[in-house]
Amino acid sequence: MNNAKRSFQAKTAFELIEEAVHLVKTSSSAARASYYLGSAPFVLGLLFFWAEMSRSPFGERHLPAAALAMAGLFLWMQFWQAIFARQILTSLAGPLPRLSVRQRGRIFIAQAALQPTGLFLIPLASIPMLPLAWVFAFYQNLTAVSESADEGLRPLIRKATRQSGFWPRQNHMLLTILFGFGFLVFLNWVSVCFLLPFALKMFFGIESVFTRNPLAMLNTTFFAIMFGLAYLTVDPILKAVYALRCFYGEARESGADLKAELRSISGAARQFGGAVVFLLWLSGAASQARPAEPA
Repeated sequence: MNNAKRSFQAKTAFELIEEAVHLVKTSSSAARASYYLGSAPFVLGLLFFWAEMSRSPFGERHLPAAALAMAGLFLWMQFWQAIFARQILTSLAGPLPRLSVRQRGRIFIAQAALQPTGLFLIPLASIPMLPLAWVFAFYQNLTAVSESADEGLRPLIRKATRQSGFWPRQNHMLLTILFGFGFLVFLNWVSVCFLLPFALKMFFGIESVFTRNPLAMLNTTFFAIMFGLAYLTVDPILKAVYALRCFYGEARESGADLKAELRSISGAARQFGGAVVFLLWLSGAASQARPAEPA
């Protein structure tokens, strides 16, 4: 247990982000699909809601139905992000048992009951002298430890609260780095989409209203789209980072990180042993195929 604790404390925020990026890149297509199955509809719905409420003359008439639809898409997103966080750790914790319909229902109910409060508490916690990092980590942990919902809401809240108190310095560093990274991703998307009409005109001769008046692109809807693209780019890494924090936090007692390291070592040893056997077989076959020298 002490070795597991020392092993995780040696990880810096940069190392944890690097490991999270590797997990996202090497995750299964099903895990990535589960994330975008939940997040993409919400982002698209939010963009439609933004455009409808800011530009349409009938926006006030459609407001109740659109707000209800956005609430449903938000709950849908939180459920699938919890499934994604569970699947992303299979490469570390090993294959996990398949969730039953009852367990999925409990996860959905828990996320629906707790996550909406973050829409109010996280902005309040961003006021100076309030614990933004702990509150933000708590709501990310609710996604990462969603399986505890099978035991009820109270165990889930206790577990997420306990995990948010681990390694506060690392937590603050993670938020600072990921916020800066997200801002750079946002600027990259703005640059690419702003220059795209001019590239189409240069290479294909396609004229558009944006090439005739580039400033027409700079409106609230454009920046909302760029924010949505940046969110879909950075948020999977954010979810993986806090899933890793919860995994290593639980490993303080269970030693799960040591088991994961042993699995990776044994897997590498099997691959090395297989390569050695193949080379020995290849050398034996080559020696048998060599013609005998005349006496």
